[in-house]
Amino acid sequence: MRYGIGTYIRELIGALLKYTDINLFLIDYRNIEIKEFFVETVSTRYSKIMIPAPQCSSVQTILDEKRYAAVVVNLLSGIIPRSGKVVFQMNSIDDFAIIEKLKKTYFYPVISIVHFAQWQLLFMANKQRLKGLNIDNPTNIIEFILNREKKMYGLLSDHIVSVTRYMKAFLVGEYSINPSKITVVPNGLDISQYPETSQEEKSILKAKLGFGPEEKIIVFSGRVDPCKGIYFLIDAFMEACKYRDNLRLVIIGHGDIQNCLNRTISSFGKITYTGFIPSDNLMDFYKIADAGVVPSIYDHCPYTVLEMMAHKIPLILSRINGLDEILEDGQCLFVDPIIGEDGEMSFDTEEIAKSILSVIGNEEKGKALASGYPRLIRTRFSSKRMAVELYSVLKTLYVAVETRI
Repeated sequence: MRYGIGTYIRELIGALLKYTDINLFLIDYRNIEIKEFFVETVSTRYSKIMIPAPQCSSVQTILDEKRYAAVVVNLLSGIIPRSGKVVFQMNSIDDFAIIEKLKKTYFYPVISIVHFAQWQLLFMANKQRLKGLNIDNPTNIIEFILNREKKMYGLLSDHIVSVTRYMKAFLVGEYSINPSKITVVPNGLDISQYPETSQEEKSILKAKLGFGPEEKIIVFSGRVDPCKGIYFLIDAFMEACKYRDNLRLVIIGHGDIQNCLNRTISSFGKITYTGFIPSDNLMDFYKIADAGVVPSIYDHCPYTVLEMMAHKIPLILSRINGLDEILEDGQCLFVDPIIGEDGEMSFDTEEIAKSILSVIGNEEKGKALASGYPRLIRTRFSSKRMAVELYSVLKTLYVAVETRI
C-alpha cells in the first residue's frame, strides 16, 4: 500500500466511489503494522477490512499459505454477503491461496489485475530464459512459480485486467489465455490533485530542502533495485557531472542503497538518498525537479512516471515495453536498451549522461517535452477514465455470470 499498487488502489477507489451503485471494501491483509483484526467504516459506501500478518517465520510453506487464506476468508464471511452482486478484485500473484479459498467459499467472480509479471522478476526481463521451461508440469521452483501464475490467471480468475498492452500479449502468447478474457486498462491519476508550482514557490521549496538556487535537480523515484536501472543511472550521473558541476541527483525509495553508495565514488556530495518518504515529501521533490529519469530494465505503467508527468517534469525513459505505451518520441528522451546475445539488457551510460545534459542544458527543450503531459493525463491516464473502463468490465462480467447461472 505504500508503493505503486497502493497508489493505484487509492486512485481507483476515489474514482469508483463516484458511481453511487458501488460499495467498496478494501481488504488489507498481511498487514505487519496492526495486531488485531478490525473494520474501519470510512464512509457509507467504503470500508477498510484490516487483517494482521500471520505470526510465524518468514519462511512459509504452501500449507501455511492455505491456513492463512482460510483465516482471511473466514473473517470475511461475517462481512461479505452470501448473495448479491459482489466482485473480488485481486492485485498480486501472492493472492493465489486466497483466491483458491474464495472460489471454494463464494460463487462470486474474481478479477485479477496484472501489475507485474513473475518472469520479469525472476529473469530480469530476459525473455530468452523462458525457453525450454516446462511450466505446465513443473519440476523446479522457477517452473512452479510460473505455473502458479498461469493457473491464477488462466483458471482461478474470471477476468484479467492488464495495465499494459504488452503484458496482455504475453499472457495470450505464453500462457495461452483467451484474449477476450483480458482487458487493458492503463493506470490513472486525478490531475486536479497536482496544482502547478510557481517559480517563486519552487525557489522557496528548494531552499527549504537544502538545495542552492543554481543547482539542477534530477529525480529518480522507485525501488532502489537493479531492475530499475539504478546502477546505470548512477554511473551516467557521475559522467554528466564531468561537464556540469551544478547537478544534483535525488534517489527516492527503499532498496539496495549500500551497493549504490559503493558505486558513487566521486559524487557523494552530489547524490542524495532519501530512503522511503511519505507522499507529501515525495511531491515536494517533484515540485523542484528539473528532470526525471526512469531507466528501468522492465516496467509496466508506473505511477512514478505519471506523477512526474503531472508535475510537468521533463522525462528520460528507457525504451522498453510498458514505458513506450505512455510516451513516444518528442514527448520524452528515450534511451535505447542494449540486448546481448544471451538476452541480458544493459544501457549505454554515456547516452543517459548526454540525455541528462541535453534536458538540463536547454530549458526550452525541457519545457517542450513536458508541455503536453497534463493533456495526456487528462485524456489517457486519468483516474476517471480508469474507473469508467473498469466499471464497464464489472458490468460485463456480471452479465456473463448471471447468464451462466
